[in-house]
Amino acid sequence: MGKSSLKRAQGAAASLSGLSILLAPFLPVFLWLKPKRGKGSRHRLYNRKDVFFAFLAMVLQRGSSTCMAVSWLQANRVAEGKFRGSDSTSGFCQAREALPVSWLRSIFAALGAWFDKHAQHDSLGWRGRQVRLLDGSGFSMPDTKENRAVYPLASGQKRGIGFPSGKLAGLFCLHTGRILGFEFGSWRQHDLTLARGLLGLLKTRDILVADRAYGSWLFLVLLQASGVDFAIRLHQGRTVTRKQKGSWTENWRKPAKLKNQKKAEGHVLPEVLKVRIVAVRVQRRGFRSHLVFIVTSLFDKKEFPDAAVGELYGLRWQVELHLRQIKVSLGADVLRCESPKMIERELWMHGIAYNLVRALMTEAALCHKIKVGQMSFKPEIRSASRRDGARSYIR
Repeated sequence: MGKSSLKRAQGAAASLSGLSILLAPFLPVFLWLKPKRGKGSRHRLYNRKDVFFAFLAMVLQRGSSTCMAVSWLQANRVAEGKFRGSDSTSGFCQAREALPVSWLRSIFAALGAWFDKHAQHDSLGWRGRQVRLLDGSGFSMPDTKENRAVYPLASGQKRGIGFPSGKLAGLFCLHTGRILGFEFGSWRQHDLTLARGLLGLLKTRDILVADRAYGSWLFLVLLQASGVDFAIRLHQGRTVTRKQKGSWTENWRKPAKLKNQKKAEGHVLPEVLKVRIVAVRVQRRGFRSHLVFIVTSLFDKKEFPDAAVGELYGLRWQVELHLRQIKVSLGADVLRCESPKMIERELWMHGIAYNLVRALMTEAALCHKIKVGQMSFKPEIRSASRRDGARSYIR
């Protein structure tokens, strides 16, 4: 496993045909179907499939330009014996803008179905339960009038010296590292507002692990109402009287003024929320030890002792690595499109690209009977010369 899956995908991205061969097993069949052409429809130089793979190659190779994408499309057409086409990027940009968001979401969902089919085996799970990781991050984009209308400049920035900023909340699978779904919006939206849009992706008996930003009373109630357990760090706004290692239960009363209560429509809110507080002492070499308080709904101390809950919350750090891979390796920290509707398409393409690399890692891990966590998603970006797209990484 010397070479990372990201490098293999980047190597194949030098050829659109190689990229399609490498990633075909993970993508839905409808991607290769030609869209129906009705009476009066236009004949386009670039079909939807080729535009999709050119857009995907741009995401996989950070720093790629539309000129490079057009050159890949031209090489692909020449290899197929077709007319090379113009060097202008206008046609590709228009074709990329014409990609339906619903179509991209369908590809993202089909990728999730591949994981559900191939990644379910005994080695997955934490004590027989599926663990989901939740966290948020920010991104910026070009300073255009259209982007500023939807994504305002960050606080304290003035027009001309700042960039429009957005916020993204992502739900990840601990065991495969894939992103199950994400919500995005302006930087002014709170993390909880975005996180509530992801509740539908959680299933009964799932365990959600998140940091203190998601420890609100209403959010925990909605999780329990869905049959989802949680292990979330205690919010800094709450205080505890106990200052020693161990665990105990508390009853949190319903707040007098509950923000965003309309989000809980369809749920009967209880007057009291019962939670378990686990105090875990964290020790780092060279630093003083300190207590970390974890709020959880795992009440069975025999099945989930204090040390196990502390170990579970310690796994939350994986989500920071996943977000770094999306932002640094794939370049989602600074988006490049100049309109909100293209920013939305760019975000979905980053989600698809990330899960495709994760699918390569999962397939190789299953083939070699190792854990996905033992494989590397290295952030090195290089221009690869491979053009065959052969799946030579499985030896």
